[in-house]
Amino acid sequence: MTALNIATDIPSNINSLEKLAVWASNCLFTLNPSVVAVEGENFSQRSAQAGTYFVAATNKTRHVGRNSIVLTANYAVGDEKQWFYAEELSAAPLTASMKTN
Repeated sequence: MTALNIATDIPSNINSLEKLAVWASNCLFTLNPSVVAVEGENFSQRSAQAGTYFVAATNKTRHVGRNSIVLTANYAVGDEKQWFYAEELSAAPLTASMKTN
C-alpha cells in the first residue's frame, strides 16, 4: 500500500474534497502506471487513470480521474466504512513532490 500520513503528506493548500480527489487520483496514476485490473470477462483497464481535458464547448479544462480498487470480501457485511476494505494497488511510496504545495 502507499502509506499516507494525513498530518504531513497531504499538501497544506488542499482544503476541499474536490482538491483532495484530484491530488489522490494524480498520485495513484503516477505511482501505478502499469497496474491493470480485470473488470469483466475479457475486459481489463489500468487501475488508476487521470488526465486533463479541454472541453471546447465550455472553454474549460477538466480533470478526469478513474480508480479501480479491489475491496476485500467482507466489505458488504462488515461494520467499517467501505474505504476500510480497499486493497492496495502497490507499495509505491509518495514522492517528495507529491507532498508539497
